Amino acid sequence: MENVINLTDHIKNKYDENSIKRIKLCRIRDDIEKKLNNYSINENNELAVCLSSGRYSAMKLTKLIGKEETIQFFKDCIKTASKF
Repeated sequence: MENVINLTDHIKNKYDENSIKRIKLCRIRDDIEKKLNNYSINENNELAVCLSSGRYSAMKLTKLIGKEETIQFFKDCIKTASKF
């Protein structure tokens, strides 16, 4: 086994830093959506989970990125949801 292949070298070549960030963001998003969905099923209260997670998001996003960008983010979410 003298020819050991370092897989992380290949990952760096295949994905740039932005791709890695996107992949991580999508993984986190999907994981949190699954947890929220399971929580709403277990609690039998989808509205309470939606309101709580929305409130948390609005408050944290406002601190992190500012009011206008937060409002735009939620408008984009609503536009995306309206397509379905």
